[in-house]
Amino acid sequence: MTAYTLSFEQKPPARPDASAARVSPELPEGILLRNALWFCRLRWLVITLFTAFGLLGLVPGLLSRVGLRAPGTWPFVAAAVLLVANAVSLAHARAAAGHLTTAAACTNLWAQIINDLVVLTYVVHHIGSIETFIAFAYLFHIVLSCICFPRRWSFLVTALACGLYLACVALEEAGILGRAGIYTNTSLREHMDLLPGVRLVHVAWAPFTWVVVWYLAAHLSAEVQSRDHELAETNRRLLAAQEERRQHMLRTTHELKAPFSAIHANVQLLTKGHCGELPAEAHAVLGRIGTRCRRLATEIQEMLQLANLASATQEPPPKLVLDLSQAVRWCLAQVAPLAEERQVALEADLRPAPAPVVEDHAKMLLINLLANAIAYSHRGGRVRVAVAPEPDGGACATVEDQGIGIAPEKLPRIFDPYYRTDEAVRHNRESTGLGLAIVRQVAESDGLRIRVESEPNVGTRFTVRFPGSAPAPVPEGKEDRHGLSPARG
Repeated sequence: MTAYTLSFEQKPPARPDASAARVSPELPEGILLRNALWFCRLRWLVITLFTAFGLLGLVPGLLSRVGLRAPGTWPFVAAAVLLVANAVSLAHARAAAGHLTTAAACTNLWAQIINDLVVLTYVVHHIGSIETFIAFAYLFHIVLSCICFPRRWSFLVTALACGLYLACVALEEAGILGRAGIYTNTSLREHMDLLPGVRLVHVAWAPFTWVVVWYLAAHLSAEVQSRDHELAETNRRLLAAQEERRQHMLRTTHELKAPFSAIHANVQLLTKGHCGELPAEAHAVLGRIGTRCRRLATEIQEMLQLANLASATQEPPPKLVLDLSQAVRWCLAQVAPLAEERQVALEADLRPAPAPVVEDHAKMLLINLLANAIAYSHRGGRVRVAVAPEPDGGACATVEDQGIGIAPEKLPRIFDPYYRTDEAVRHNRESTGLGLAIVRQVAESDGLRIRVESEPNVGTRFTVRFPGSAPAPVPEGKEDRHGLSPARG
């Protein structure tokens, strides 16, 4: 059999203000904290590089072979300072995560930036502030600040980088800081000392380049952020319009449910002779009306179920420990009339399998799988359902039929709303095409894993795994809220 698997993590509760936070130009504390944590992760790489360079310097004669001077202890000092700063920043972020304020997030972020720039200045001094290109490492912070921060913040970072670099060079020129460098050959520095104009241009060129790069990067970043805000706002409006249409569809569908129920009830009264005997032609017409009413009522119910499951405004219902075998027994009782009508035998192998589930969702999923298996079985066929416990405290349910099967290339689409294969349409014209869409929505909502195995003209097997956890037990006397009835998918 060809297999297809759907696996979902349980959705987190929806947050109505999430889009507003994304489009806010004031950088909410959540975004600031995310940036601070991202800087911490990047800093681990820098710490590793400094430590590796320091260890290479401990190998006698290794660096001198390529014209470099052994660095001594400064790489370890820089790595240690960054390590401590990272630990403090992460501890502060975790401590403030539950009650984070904008001021706390800004303090964390700016402390990291200032610490990094000071350490970078220390590294620039030891590698060579004039005779090497290490000074352009400040550009990493400048560009990152343009991407992550508003323009005024990124300008402050640029100004701080320029100030620290120029201060380092000035202290070296004044003799307060001893001249250092990574090259064993110092002729380049000595040659630049003989040409003060060249040294001045060399020193001034770096801050000038940083300011130009800051201006370009800040301008491009502002353009990108502006487009991002426009797209986010457009997306927010589209989602709001979609939700409004969904609510309108839900209200309209709900209003249609009662009239069709009334029509079906009156048809039953007529066909059972409560209003007098009717000719055979009238019975045939009423039979067709009843069939159409039943199909439309089923479709309305499935549309309501699907809309409720897809609603982003509802709080997810709690999971409770339920014996899945009992839920399957309830579902089997609901689909028994459909199985009898289609002359399909139902077989069950149900072992006790307590699992944390949303009871209404589990019943909705199982009843749709069973109804789907019955609907696409041949007359005289069998549908087998099994339930077994899983080692992780969850449960596994299997629904298997000997029906028409599904072609391999069509398996990935069977969970799409209203999708039906040509073979399915020929076999069962009454299906709405929503049953398996409801199954997918339940799986996506509750974090279930579904495996489908099928072979044309042999049959189909659905395997659903309910993961384990430890929610509260099911209270006694709990009743199903949806009043589910068999749905034909």
